[in-house]
Amino acid sequence: MRFHFGIGMGVFATLVVAICASPVLSKGTMMLVGSEDGKGNGKGKEEGMTFYGSSGRSEGGIKGRAVNEVDGGRRETEIETAKSKEEKEKIKKKEEKLHVVHEKRSSPPPKWKRSARLHPQAIFPVRIGLTQQNLHRAEEFLNQVSHPESPLYGQHWSASKIADMFAPSQETVDVVRAWLHEAGIAPERVRVSKGGAWISFNATTEEAEGLLRTRYFVWEHEEGGRHVACGEYSVPSGVSAHVDFVTPGVAFDGKVGGGGGRKQVRQERDLPEPLKALNRRAEEVKRRRRDGMGAGIGMGVGDTAPVGKMGSPEDASNPKQGADVKNALMTLANCDTMITTACLQALYNFPPGSKSATNNTLGVVEYTPQAFLQTDLNMWFDQFSPNQANKVPIVDLIDGAVVQQTNQSFAFNGESALDLEFAMALINPQQVTVFQVGDLVEGGSFNNFLEAIDASYCTAEGGDSKDPNVDGQYPDTKPGGFPGELQCGRYQSTKVISTSYSANEADLGAKYEMRQCNEYMKLGLQGVSVLYSSGDFGVAGNGGQCIDSKTGAYNNGSSGMFNPSFPGTCPYVTSVGATQILNGSTVHSPESAASKVIFSGGGFSNVFPIPEYQKEVMAAYYAQSAPGYGADRYNNSKLVRGYPDVSANGVNYVTAVNGQFSLAFGTSASCPAFAAMLNLVNEERIAGGKSTVGFVNPVLYSNRAAMNDITSGRNPGCGTDGFEAVEGWDPVTGLGTPDYGKLVKVFMALP
Repeated sequence: MRFHFGIGMGVFATLVVAICASPVLSKGTMMLVGSEDGKGNGKGKEEGMTFYGSSGRSEGGIKGRAVNEVDGGRRETEIETAKSKEEKEKIKKKEEKLHVVHEKRSSPPPKWKRSARLHPQAIFPVRIGLTQQNLHRAEEFLNQVSHPESPLYGQHWSASKIADMFAPSQETVDVVRAWLHEAGIAPERVRVSKGGAWISFNATTEEAEGLLRTRYFVWEHEEGGRHVACGEYSVPSGVSAHVDFVTPGVAFDGKVGGGGGRKQVRQERDLPEPLKALNRRAEEVKRRRRDGMGAGIGMGVGDTAPVGKMGSPEDASNPKQGADVKNALMTLANCDTMITTACLQALYNFPPGSKSATNNTLGVVEYTPQAFLQTDLNMWFDQFSPNQANKVPIVDLIDGAVVQQTNQSFAFNGESALDLEFAMALINPQQVTVFQVGDLVEGGSFNNFLEAIDASYCTAEGGDSKDPNVDGQYPDTKPGGFPGELQCGRYQSTKVISTSYSANEADLGAKYEMRQCNEYMKLGLQGVSVLYSSGDFGVAGNGGQCIDSKTGAYNNGSSGMFNPSFPGTCPYVTSVGATQILNGSTVHSPESAASKVIFSGGGFSNVFPIPEYQKEVMAAYYAQSAPGYGADRYNNSKLVRGYPDVSANGVNYVTAVNGQFSLAFGTSASCPAFAAMLNLVNEERIAGGKSTVGFVNPVLYSNRAAMNDITSGRNPGCGTDGFEAVEGWDPVTGLGTPDYGKLVKVFMALP
C-alpha cells in the first residue's frame, strides 16, 4: 500500500478555496489594467493574473496599471510590458515588486464591530512567518514513523532533526530581509528567530500599512475588549512564496482565557500545596483590579482583552452542565443516565491501570481562568476512586498561569473537573500532567502552549508569540500580568496530549492554521499523540454559529454553511467526537451519536486536504452514503479532510464541581477518555521495550475492526439534520468508539 502524501498542504490551501469558494479567506490575485491596443475594453488572462480594460498607449507594447484593492481603496503602480527578451526580463523584475493580496477576510466574527483607524504613530510588533522547507513531504515523513506497514514505524525523530528538516532556506530569509530593508525597515530593527522560521520587528501603524498596502482598524467587542486587524494585506509577488503569514493581519480570534463571573471564596486551609501561593497571587490580581489598577484598554495591538474565548466562562467549547446528582453510584445499572469510569471500562473493554512508568504521564491542557479545585478531586475520588484519595496532579504553569481559586462555579471549574477526575481515575496509578496556560490578564492560546513545549516554535530569541490579537504576549506589562519572558521550550511534552477546547476554523486565517497544524505534525514525528475535541454543536460552530454562503458573515445559526472546528480539522491531530448510551439501554447495547444536550461536532474542512489515511474510507463514504447537501452547505469537493476521526461517550458524566455532584456533557468528556486509553497502550508498549504510539490515525484507519462502528444518530445544525452516522467512517462519530482489548493487540504487534 502506498502511503505517502501526494499534495503539499501549502499548495492545496489555494485549491480548496477555489473549489469551495470559501467565504472567509481567499488568496488574492493581482489585477493588471491594460489592453493590447492600448485603448481599453480588452480583457484576458496571463500567468494567473486577470486583465481589465484601460485607456493609454505605449510604444511597442502595453501600458497599464497594476491594481490592488485594499479595504475599499486602490493603490496603483505604472508598469510597461514589451515583447523583446531583454524587456521581458526587466518586466519580470518589476512584477516581482508588485504587491499581491496575500490574505483576505470578507467579514469579522459576530459581536465585533469596527471602531476607528489605528493611530498612525502607534507602535506594535510585526511578525512574519517564513515559509518552511520540505513541508510538501510532511505526511510522507510522518507516515514513515506512524503507518503500520512502514519498516520505520516507531522510529521517531529528534527535535534537532525536525528543526533541520523544516527550517526556512537562507534564500527565504534573505528575500524577506531585503524586502524590509528596501521598504525602509533598518536591518538593526529586524530579528530572526534561532531556527530562522520567524522575522520580527516593531513598526508604527504608518510603516506597517505602507509595507503591507493595508489599513489597520480597531475593532470592539460588544462584551468589551479591543482588537486590531485589517481586512486584507499584500506583499510583493516575488516575496509571497517566502511568507506564510504576517501578524497582525486577518486572524480574528481573541486570546484564550479571560476572567469575570460570580465570585466564591474558598478558604485557604482547603487548598493543597503549592496551590496556596497561586491562590494568593490570584487574590492580589483581583485586589489591584478593584483598586483601579486593572489592565485597561489602549490603542496598541497587544491590548485585546480575552473576551468570551477558550477558558472563559462564556466559551462555547466548555462542557455543558446537567442536573445535580444525589445518589451517584459506581454501578453499571445506571450507565444510560450516569456515566462513571466503570461504565467506560465496560463500554470499551479496558481494564484499570496497573503500571506506572515515570516517563509516561497523560497531558491535559487547561486555559486560565479554568481551574480545578483539589477539594472537588478529593470528593470525586472518595466516591469513585478511593485508592487515589487526595492525589494531586502534576501542574506545569505556562506563561504566568495560575490555578485560580477565586472564581468558583461550573463555568470556571467544570472543564478542569471533568477532564481530571475521569482521566486520573482511568489511568491510575499513572500520573496526569496539567499544562495550565496563560495568566489572569493576557490569557493564552494553542500557540502559547506549543511554544512552551517546543522552543523552535517561538518567533525570536527572548520569546515573541505569533499574533498579539490571538496569542498571549509576554512579558505582560499590564498590572497583574506575568512579568517574565515567554516560556520557550521550558516544559517537556507528554507523549499523549488531550485538549478539550476548540475554535471555529473560520475564525483564524488559513495560513495561521496551516502553520500551527504543521507543529502538530512535528509533535507526531517525535512520538506524541495530540487529541482535540470535535465540538458540541453538530455541523455548526461554537455556540451554534453558521456562515452565510453569500457574504461569509456569521448568522443566527438557523441556515447557512456548516462551520467546522479547528484544530480538529488539522490532519495531524486525532479529532474526538461524542456518543451516548440511549435511555433504557446498557453498556452492552450499541451506542448512538450524542444527541442529549450536545451534538457531536463533525464535517469537512475548508482549509486542509484529505490525508492519505482517510482516502479509502472517504471514497466509501461518498459512494455509499453521500450527503444530499450542495456546496452552499459544506465543502463537497471530496478532496478535503473529514472529522472526527474517532469517538467516545460524552453524555451524562458524573462530576464533582464546587462540592456538588452533577452531570456534564460534551466532547470535553470524550476527548480525555480516549486519550486515557492511548496512555494505557503506551504503558504496555513501554513495558515491552517499544516506543510510544505517537500519531495514531494511520494505525486506526488501517485497523477499523478494532473500533466499534456507530451507525445511528445525526449531528444537526444550521437549520439541517446535519450528517448521519452510517456504516464505516462518517462525519459524526468517525471510525467509532475504541475496543481497547483489540487496539492494544494491534499496537503491541507493531515494532
